[in-house]
Amino acid sequence: MITFFSIIIHHSVFYLFIFLLISCLLSYFLYRNHISLVDVPRNIKLGLFTLRSVSFFILLLLLLQPEFKKQEKIEEEPLIVFLQDNSSSIISNSDSLYYKVNYIPFLDSLFESLESNIEVVSFSNSVDKGFSDFSGETTNLSLALNTVNDIYSNTNVQAYVLASDGIYNHGMHPLYLETNLNAPLYTLLLGDTIKHPDALIQSVRSNKITYLGNETPVEVVVTANQMNNTELLIEVFDDASKSIIYSERIQVTSSNYLNKFSFFISADISGVQKYYVNLKSVVPEKNKVNNQQAFFIDVIDDRKKVLLLFSTPHPDVGVIKESVELHDQYELDVERISTTSNDVLDVDIHDYSLVILHQLTDENVINQIRNLNTRIPVWYIVGQNSDLSTFNNNQNFVTFTNEENSFEYENTIVNRNFSSFSMNDSLIDFLSLSSPFLMPFSSVSITNLADVLLYKKIGSLNTQQPILFFVEDEYKSGYLLGEGLWRWRLNDAYLNNNNELFNQFVGKILQYLLLDEDKSRIHINYRPIQSAHERIVFEAELYNKNFELTNSQDISMKIVDSLGNHYDYQFNPNQNKYSLDIGLLPAGSYDFFAESTVGNDVLSETGTIIVSEFSLETSSLVANYNLLSDLSFKHNGTTCSLNNLSDLLIDVVKSSNFKPKTYMSYYYQPLIHFQFLLIFLFITLFLEWFLRRRYINY
Repeated sequence: MITFFSIIIHHSVFYLFIFLLISCLLSYFLYRNHISLVDVPRNIKLGLFTLRSVSFFILLLLLLQPEFKKQEKIEEEPLIVFLQDNSSSIISNSDSLYYKVNYIPFLDSLFESLESNIEVVSFSNSVDKGFSDFSGETTNLSLALNTVNDIYSNTNVQAYVLASDGIYNHGMHPLYLETNLNAPLYTLLLGDTIKHPDALIQSVRSNKITYLGNETPVEVVVTANQMNNTELLIEVFDDASKSIIYSERIQVTSSNYLNKFSFFISADISGVQKYYVNLKSVVPEKNKVNNQQAFFIDVIDDRKKVLLLFSTPHPDVGVIKESVELHDQYELDVERISTTSNDVLDVDIHDYSLVILHQLTDENVINQIRNLNTRIPVWYIVGQNSDLSTFNNNQNFVTFTNEENSFEYENTIVNRNFSSFSMNDSLIDFLSLSSPFLMPFSSVSITNLADVLLYKKIGSLNTQQPILFFVEDEYKSGYLLGEGLWRWRLNDAYLNNNNELFNQFVGKILQYLLLDEDKSRIHINYRPIQSAHERIVFEAELYNKNFELTNSQDISMKIVDSLGNHYDYQFNPNQNKYSLDIGLLPAGSYDFFAESTVGNDVLSETGTIIVSEFSLETSSLVANYNLLSDLSFKHNGTTCSLNNLSDLLIDVVKSSNFKPKTYMSYYYQPLIHFQFLLIFLFITLFLEWFLRRRYINY
């Protein structure tokens, strides 16, 4: 490395002559014919003049803001980056002993003999410097390539060497990456390409969460290689009862067999339920680890009951019923009630979390609901069969100025300032473009507590007449002033070939009206079912007595495993919340207890997490050399075996491109920041003062 220095002035050199002249003139006028200088030797006068001129010149020079330029010529030696697959599949074949004992010493010896700069990067589900111990539980090739590209993109890399078996089971397909490496990528072929007889459970798909009493679908994908004309037995066990809940015999009809098996599991017990899928074969298999797989389903006993009451059959009742029943978290009861015979509700209102009154404005019905449960949310739907006069008298939030049952077809417009719940752009467009709605002709006045979602639109005129709005007072309530939901559902099917947006619309309304007001002041957010290959992260929210977010207090967490071992952690404040990353945990069940003290109040929350284990690395042990070959071809490299690795590296080192890279590095800093200049200025002033005291006495 060679270093050069210079001073840069971003002004004309003419200023330097001006400043030098000014400095000399000021010094001359100071020392020209002073009475005290009569007896002073000429050389002392000249020295005083010079010192003062230098001081003036330095001070004036700093006004130009000169910069100190440091220029370095740097030579960067060529580099080879060796990417080593650290996943456990490398040591899961017949040559595992070699990779455990001899492989890394062989590479160390080879790299040392080349006398070149070689950096080793190990990867599996993460990327680290140096060799590791082949303990990775997943292989993420795309992460490895992206990481080395970020680290070495501006360095003098002459070759990347990827040593892997080509088995990847996490992240993006490496061939689809848009990464452009700054050097060729060579692939070192490891592992075994021989296909042994192997039956495996390729995947198990199920709902992570279901509700008590539901039938939950499960799909199991079974693969069998080199096992044509054999029979397999698939069995599914309930871990709690150890009983078989599903079994089926499979006839393998090809050497590369793949099939899906679907069945249902009854969710009869609440909590996290564990199940096993087991695959049995009469043919000896080299790899039996992939013949069993566990999966978990969190059964929630928190289904909300909804009561839909109506007096007259109407297509809107049907579409509401169908939409509500599509949401597993709701259980719907539909009752027809007569408004002419003073029927008494033949249901227990206390069993329900929400009541939908479709065109039921009868005072007797509303009073029965309010007398039995004063805080139950109600969704009022007004239509042509509603008595607007009676409706005015039975609630305090809506008043129709014209009580005649006169209705008209008009469009609706979405209120962009609506805040009770969020909606995506697709749902907003759907509501804005839906079919005309049959709504009251009368003007409507509503309470100032209302949050309006839909207004009436007459032609191209946007009005302030509410059509759908919500009120929060002693209880939540929703008001739909009109009918024609069935037309909206048909419009959704016509435009989108499904009813997803309409069902989402109804679901948003139910979710808002049924949302419990949680008065807990500490909330722990987490996933109840996690993988042993993923870092476990908790997030926490802490509230003061005014229910304002705060992070001024500590939150501690204690985790207890199934053996009773305790692990203590502390949450880290993160903006106005908290976070905690406890890393990886072995498979098993863990209980946690979070606690914080706010003032004199001790706040706590408990829960359980299940860490499941499924070895992706042992699901398939056949090396994928085609992928490695395609990767090297894409990045202008070649493939090689372990026996040819030495020749490959020697060719790279001896190539004409394998040479140092020279570049210049520039460093700028204002001259006033350098202490030596200020010290020099101080010395000149001090010497001048010393000579004046010595010869002039002032």
